[in-house]
Amino acid sequence: MKRIMVLLVLVLTLSVFLMAASTSIFAEKVSISFSYNSIKGGRGSQSAEWVEDIVIPQFEKDMKDKGLDVEVKALPSGVAPEDWKMQFVLDVKGGIGPDVAWIDLFWVPEFAEAKLILPLNKYVEAWSIWDEFYDPAKKAGSHKDDVYAIMYGSDVRMIYYNKELFKKAGIAIPWQPYSWDGLLTTARIIKEKLPGVIPLQINAGTDMGEATTMQGLYMVLLGAGGRLYDWGTNKWIIDSPMLRDTVDFYKKVYIDEKLGDAEMQVTAKSRDKTFEAFQQEKMAMLVEGTWFYSSVIAPNGSVPIPDRDERIGWAAMPGKGTLGTPTFACISGGTGFAVSPNTKNADLAFELIKTALRPDVLVKLFNIKPFSPIYQEFVELPEVKANKFIADTSKALMPYTTIRPAKPEYPEISYQAQLLTEQIVMGVSPEKALENYGQGVISIVGAENVEKLK
Repeated sequence: MKRIMVLLVLVLTLSVFLMAASTSIFAEKVSISFSYNSIKGGRGSQSAEWVEDIVIPQFEKDMKDKGLDVEVKALPSGVAPEDWKMQFVLDVKGGIGPDVAWIDLFWVPEFAEAKLILPLNKYVEAWSIWDEFYDPAKKAGSHKDDVYAIMYGSDVRMIYYNKELFKKAGIAIPWQPYSWDGLLTTARIIKEKLPGVIPLQINAGTDMGEATTMQGLYMVLLGAGGRLYDWGTNKWIIDSPMLRDTVDFYKKVYIDEKLGDAEMQVTAKSRDKTFEAFQQEKMAMLVEGTWFYSSVIAPNGSVPIPDRDERIGWAAMPGKGTLGTPTFACISGGTGFAVSPNTKNADLAFELIKTALRPDVLVKLFNIKPFSPIYQEFVELPEVKANKFIADTSKALMPYTTIRPAKPEYPEISYQAQLLTEQIVMGVSPEKALENYGQGVISIVGAENVEKLK
């Protein structure tokens, strides 16, 4: 009998021990990290505030409600984008790095090829709202049929114009050109009626970096019906009638008719100077992206226009206006969230991304830093509909937009495109500038990977 009692005590003791051990295991805190190049009080302060004050606390609460004790370690930064990118690459290659990273989708092909970010196909396929994402948003974070990053929001590009300057020049508003001739005719009127005002500025030159490629060359090239990359042949286009139309357009604006300020485009801090000229009403039209209106010239922006809503208008960038060219041209970029291949908690990392992109969480970033919505449920939110600029531009331009070629060599090709515009603005002939562009692209991808279109 005593032996039985002793055994019962031992069994009970062991059970209690195992239950305690089991409880300890399941209650163990899991830690994941979230890296982003923004910091409170500095670069991208609003984004950092959203991550640290809204996203992370909400995610930790959601996990706690599911019985999981998860801690998210915030890894903010406030350095130049290329410096942040270099550190991320070094960390991941060194076997460390964050679980989740907020990256420029411009880097996705390069990161994917180098296996610096994790494919997310199995996660998005099981995600209830993935089908609501617009195709350009899906493609922006993809490479070779795999999804590597989830875009949080996008932007569109357009022509901004100063209504007061237009009125002084006798140009009716609202204004919308439907061809390059219509756009250039407006620029000529401004040049004649308003001496000292730069009629039209289309980004050019290497100092502006990717802003030249996207807000400049692409907006013209797409309007001519062209592309930099041929997806049918998988080759880079180094010469075509559309590219020739594009360089001719630049030549007409900056060299032949001096409708834009060529010197401004090729000097240091050219973009800052452009923004200031537009703010000071020394420039009538400027091709830029959504964020220019929402952040740069906002009443509390870096280059504020207090009465922005009354003074500044926008119009879609017209196509060339000839048979076979599009009505309007637009290209979109953006940033998004990716998962490191070194993570030990990929499932939790994607859950964090899902929380960040949930409508009730994401709208809190939209309220302080508006962007173009990229999935249907978010578009329908009252807060989004109430933002007339975002609602109108997204509705008008998202159907026409496209994205940059998702190829690892794109950054180098983009630099050659910037150099192409710079040479035109500096007076190099279109023939020579295109020849130099072709040689530059061939040096990057090889002669077998380029083509000329007749």
